[in-house]
Amino acid sequence: MMFFNRSNKSKYKDFTSVGIDMHSHLVPGVDDGAKDVADSIQIISGLKELGFYKLYTTPHTLQDIHPNTHESLKKGHGLLDGQLPEGITLDLSSEYYMDEQFAIQVSEGTVMPLPGNRLLIEFSQISRPHDLEEVFFDLGIKGYQVILAHPERYLFFHKHFDYYTRLKEMGVELQVNALSLTDHYGKHIKSIAEKLIEKDMIDFIGTDIHHVRHIEGLKRVPETKSFSRLVDSGLLKNQSFI
Repeated sequence: MMFFNRSNKSKYKDFTSVGIDMHSHLVPGVDDGAKDVADSIQIISGLKELGFYKLYTTPHTLQDIHPNTHESLKKGHGLLDGQLPEGITLDLSSEYYMDEQFAIQVSEGTVMPLPGNRLLIEFSQISRPHDLEEVFFDLGIKGYQVILAHPERYLFFHKHFDYYTRLKEMGVELQVNALSLTDHYGKHIKSIAEKLIEKDMIDFIGTDIHHVRHIEGLKRVPETKSFSRLVDSGLLKNQSFI
């Protein structure tokens, strides 16, 4: 039986208890995240101050807006070589939008998974893809483990909360955004994130940081009751896969 901190105040002051950020947008100039090298280093330094020591940066791969490839992301990532703050490691993957470009990259074997052959996936927050289960099933057949990025932000799931259970039954891992534990995206998103944590459905937490302004909001996260419950629950055991 697990026992949780039932007080309204978290015992945590930063993210040291997590240490690893597996969702961030730190590669300069490739998406709507860091604009240039100086911006990247400023954000990374802020993450270090929050208690992170290992970062997986996951810039968007989205054919209509950010049509990144393995080559373009590696080139951008290389701009940060030798410039990271002491004690920080930065590895590269991507946040893949479920579109035609993603399907092509999977078929060609040019995706860049997180360790454990995990792929961080997103899709429209407004309308559910008609072939969602088929795509996830096919990825599993190919040997990939799906992580669904920020499940609390897909509005069409909110009225059908049981579908989160369906995803878990399919073996999909769920990654909550740290800022969703505050009012950053709105009270409704926060309530869904809290419910997912209460029902022990979250496997990972990530900052999804895009710019240095997010640092101030992230400072409030460890003090939330939901963060404390998530860390104390042991649900983040796979966070150490990286």
